[in-house]
Amino acid sequence: MKTTLKSLTLLTALASANAFAFNVPGPLVDPAWVNQHKGDIKILEIGKKAHLPGAEPVNYKKVRVKTTVEGVKAKGMLPSKAQWEKMVQGWGINKGDAIVIAYPGKSPKDATKATRLYWQFKYYGDNNVSIMNGGMVAYKKAKLPLDKKGHGDLGKKGNWVATAEDKSIYASTADTEAASQGKNGYQLIDSRNTSLYLGTWHKGSVKGAGHIAGAKLYPFDLATSAKPAKFLSADAYKKAAAAVNVDLTKPSIAYCNTGHLASGNWFIMHELLGNKKAKLYDGSAHLWTQHGKPLVKFKMENM
Repeated sequence: MKTTLKSLTLLTALASANAFAFNVPGPLVDPAWVNQHKGDIKILEIGKKAHLPGAEPVNYKKVRVKTTVEGVKAKGMLPSKAQWEKMVQGWGINKGDAIVIAYPGKSPKDATKATRLYWQFKYYGDNNVSIMNGGMVAYKKAKLPLDKKGHGDLGKKGNWVATAEDKSIYASTADTEAASQGKNGYQLIDSRNTSLYLGTWHKGSVKGAGHIAGAKLYPFDLATSAKPAKFLSADAYKKAAAAVNVDLTKPSIAYCNTGHLASGNWFIMHELLGNKKAKLYDGSAHLWTQHGKPLVKFKMENM
């Protein structure tokens, strides 16, 4: 009888704890929802200072790291499990916290800072994460409460821990090469702009101009509206992709220069369109060319 009573007590305690757990409703939330639930969530605001009440500022330049991966040196990469745990704990995040990421909202590029941060949380097993759609521009437009002067690090340390490494959303160079050669059923999606795709110039992080053979172009600036930079409806993404002969619902590997911009297309495919066979090539063209792999110039492959 004592054992039964102990078991019932434990079950009651667990049920009580779960009853008070708070979860985000989906991958996107609007500013009004964030303001309404600011006492229930932990807000990470990308920028030097945070202007949302109770938010923790996140320096995006420190979110990715220099490391050796696949035997070569690379920058802008996914942190190790230990590095990521330390980083997240430093933002005051605890186990089970509902997390909302806020970005400036001025352009598609800064929206993809939010999607990259989101992808890293998902990779390390945290699914209780959302992005504030439209970012700070949308929040200010809604005339919601702000810390006008802004504030820095709140000085709290959390106890968040990584629970997994979700390899299903991660593409290696070997995966990307197999897709390039048509060997694994995955399509490659280049998330950069047309000039980088065709190779009229290239970023310094990439050793060469052009795209990975076989890749179709779906540029990152199709990820959001202009200002505020808001994510669109699933139907809008499907129609935009169809116009350039890309199917975002197919098994896909998204890449860009280093793995930042492409996180936007991964987010659209995996989180907004429900394509669970969408992956991000961390390191992207930078890592590809660090391996000495070739690029193709002046060829459009969206036909």
